[in-house]
Amino acid sequence: MKLSLENSSLDKTGNTVVTMQLQQMIDEIDRAGGGMLTLTPGIYRTGTLVLPSNFTLHLEAGASLLASADAEDYQAVETVTMAELSRMALIYARGQHHITLSGEGRIDGEAANWFAAQADEQGYRLPKNQRPRLLVLEGCEQIRIRDITLYDAPMWTAHLVSCNHVYIRNLTIDNDLTLPNTDALDIDSCQHVHISDSYFSAADDGICLKTTNKPASLQQPIRNVVVNNCIVRSKSCAIKIGTETFADIENITLSNCTIFESNRGIGLVSRDGGRFQQMVFSNILFDCSHAHPCHWGKADPVYISVRHRAPDITPGIVSNITFSNLAGTAEGAINLHSETAGMIRDVMFNGVSIEQRVSTSEEQGFYDIRPPCNPERPTGMGLDNAYNVNPQTGRAHGVEAFPGGLPVFYANGVTGLRLSGINVRRPVTLPAHWHTQPIVLLNVQDCLTDSPSV
Repeated sequence: MKLSLENSSLDKTGNTVVTMQLQQMIDEIDRAGGGMLTLTPGIYRTGTLVLPSNFTLHLEAGASLLASADAEDYQAVETVTMAELSRMALIYARGQHHITLSGEGRIDGEAANWFAAQADEQGYRLPKNQRPRLLVLEGCEQIRIRDITLYDAPMWTAHLVSCNHVYIRNLTIDNDLTLPNTDALDIDSCQHVHISDSYFSAADDGICLKTTNKPASLQQPIRNVVVNNCIVRSKSCAIKIGTETFADIENITLSNCTIFESNRGIGLVSRDGGRFQQMVFSNILFDCSHAHPCHWGKADPVYISVRHRAPDITPGIVSNITFSNLAGTAEGAINLHSETAGMIRDVMFNGVSIEQRVSTSEEQGFYDIRPPCNPERPTGMGLDNAYNVNPQTGRAHGVEAFPGGLPVFYANGVTGLRLSGINVRRPVTLPAHWHTQPIVLLNVQDCLTDSPSV
């Protein structure tokens, strides 16, 4: 069954909330056994829409689905998973199959409605506790997202939870770069996922693979994820695996991607028991510069970290990770940091070219192992580790100076490290707070490294 809003009397100006009318059309298609709802050019202001199986929501060019600014319009359903403190979603499905989101229109979150108008002294615009994610799919099968734009999200933008067989192509996510907690794409406990030819820009993580703490009925490892031909910008971490890692993450391939204007390039952050293994990152261009100190990261092209969050949960080992053909500029350093020696294992860098640049930021020369570093709330939310200051250092808990100054490559507590084809460009006269050696290895066992080309 196909329904189009071309000749509909529905308000297309965005001045009226049309949730009920849109949901009635979706339900009518469902009763007919499935089909497509096409939004023609216009602005459709809505709250939560619940999607059924065998359904396509298609937005034509010029069509905009506009998120209501009223929290009361998101009470039709609660998501199983919680993002920060919110269970609200604009577009939602649970336990459905064969869902497609397509078209050249856009879904607009009007994020400013959910944040303080002005930033605080840390450059942080405080959010409301209850904000909607634009797209939440939980326990679904055969998902296709293509050609559409998700814009200005007030919370995590697209959150796919325990979904299998997911295909994302030519997706644009473009969020306000001043607003926290606005991850672009969160792939959470999903399997058999292909993401390609897409653009992601957000103040928080760009593409994030995680296994959040959730009911056992939804919990599963992440397996078999391919990401290629994407462009990513992030004030936090462009390509991030973790930090929420309550189940394993394995068999990940990321290739032919460009990271630009990002605080951190690629981050693998193990905290909650799930293991990381069998990951390949190849043909990556990066451009990493310092963001505001409230953001985790210090302009590091690659960051691998294993450390405790909850004292009674041993973080998962990170092993069998390969980086090849990475090139770009950075104000920070590649940083591998294991709280317990040997929990980062068998990591290879083969063909890395870095131009290290002087920064105007006072944070240059420091590394950042957040979260969780706030001793008062080690298992708290992101805000608890955003800029809670350590009175002994005057910086956020978890931000420390590199011993001996800023290197290009730093590893602490790693076993089985292989470095080859490392090409480094640094200023002819090194600043005083830079390490004279480009590669600094502490507590590293079983290491093979070629002399870097400087």
